[in-house]
Amino acid sequence: MKNKMPADEQDGIQDRLWHKSGGTCWLCQASLNRAADHIVADHDVPESEGGITAYSNLNLAHSECNSAKKAAKTTDVRPYLRLVAFAAKRRLKYDGFLDHFKIKPASVVLSRDGDDVKVELPNGEVRTCRVFSETTSHHTFEYIFVELPRQAIFNDDDCQPRAIRPEHAWAIYGDLQRNPLHEPPSCRTDSEQVDEPTRLLMFDGQHKTVATWMMGRETVIAKVYLNLSAARANELVNSIQAKIKKLPLSPFELAGKMSDEWQNKFREYEEAVGSADISEKGFIEWLPNTERTRGKQALSGALIQGILGDENLRIKKYVKKPSGPREAFDVTEQALKAKLIETLLVKDPQSGKGDSAQAARDREAANIVACLNLLSDLAFEVPEGMVERTPQESERARRMVYQASLSYIAKLTRELWFYTAKRSGDKNLMDDTFEDEQWTSLTTSFERLVQHPLWTAQWDEKPEMLKLRNGLEKNQAPKEYFEDLGLELSYLLVGPTDSRFRKHWAAD
Repeated sequence: MKNKMPADEQDGIQDRLWHKSGGTCWLCQASLNRAADHIVADHDVPESEGGITAYSNLNLAHSECNSAKKAAKTTDVRPYLRLVAFAAKRRLKYDGFLDHFKIKPASVVLSRDGDDVKVELPNGEVRTCRVFSETTSHHTFEYIFVELPRQAIFNDDDCQPRAIRPEHAWAIYGDLQRNPLHEPPSCRTDSEQVDEPTRLLMFDGQHKTVATWMMGRETVIAKVYLNLSAARANELVNSIQAKIKKLPLSPFELAGKMSDEWQNKFREYEEAVGSADISEKGFIEWLPNTERTRGKQALSGALIQGILGDENLRIKKYVKKPSGPREAFDVTEQALKAKLIETLLVKDPQSGKGDSAQAARDREAANIVACLNLLSDLAFEVPEGMVERTPQESERARRMVYQASLSYIAKLTRELWFYTAKRSGDKNLMDDTFEDEQWTSLTTSFERLVQHPLWTAQWDEKPEMLKLRNGLEKNQAPKEYFEDLGLELSYLLVGPTDSRFRKHWAAD
């Protein structure tokens, strides 16, 4: 990209763009970390639309934000990226996003006059609405349709335990670029008393409402039930959503990645124990003995697929494809799954319950993706400013994608992670939330991993190198082969001053 810029702008452009950014991503407005983040220059006006490659049209952004913008094409992706950045990998319900939209909810006052209801709103406006009524064999429902300002809506904590999924809100946001909101969000009053303050509790339509606020709109049309208890609201929502495929009732998004057979079993389990008490371990124990092995396989398969399906996983670009251009090296999908992902994640069913358990799995997946991206960027990417890899860089990549190499790299990654987290890694999830300095330390260790001379030294340089080559080619290279050449955790932590490393490489 630098070579495309005017000659008088090229000198010092990286420093100038960093100063221009103020350390903030142009697209999502979150902080940029030069040690931990993959940062790129984003064209404000895309090149495809005539945008120039010049300082005035370039801003620094996270690589994944830049990719999301390209994928979105004509849709402004910034509201979505800022929503994701605000969530910062946390699982938040609707009320968790109120600060992001600068909303402070307040009560309304309803007064009844026959078939009309007057709604006094917290923004000072007053609306008069017609009351509609529907009678079933169980209840007579009364409701109104009313245009509500942002501050008139509370989350219904008794009926809405689910966290907002930003990607779901994004899909609705994209549809709202072309179409009106098809079905309104639904609220209920927290009291049937009139002429006194009452809260409007949203029990359905959280994603639609968030998408509406992402559009920059100040109001949304809502269906407000006047005589609906929490129990009846739950029954209303569950009776509908239980019939919608691929929208599991459970806060466990993991269940949505299973086959239909296991999704149905998980739904039965949830109905038996309740959403608040579901867990991976509980699900397996609930199954008949004859189905538990397959149940564990379904759970682990869903975990792996969750990481493989992450659009931010950059190492996937080097997975061997049946057609198309070939790299000087290839990672097979099976090796990516079996040697890297399966080694890094914990496949044992966890005992944590509900949203907190899913949040831990979300952090684990995000951290694994971040580590694999570090590996991919440092070991496989063509260096910035270069057209292609040097022969030495290509040889390093070829050695690193042997199955035994990938397996050992994953083992070292887990050791490094838990050393950084200062806790045991035995059967524990990589679900820590690291500070910037911890990510900087982790990045430095990955750089040492990639720069280790065993990846590029001549095979006949040392007897241990010949032993390693034979082991890699036969896929029989145990960890001792790497340790005998000074590649182990202590080297990742201190670098070339490590005593085991110096024993083999001090004179080189």
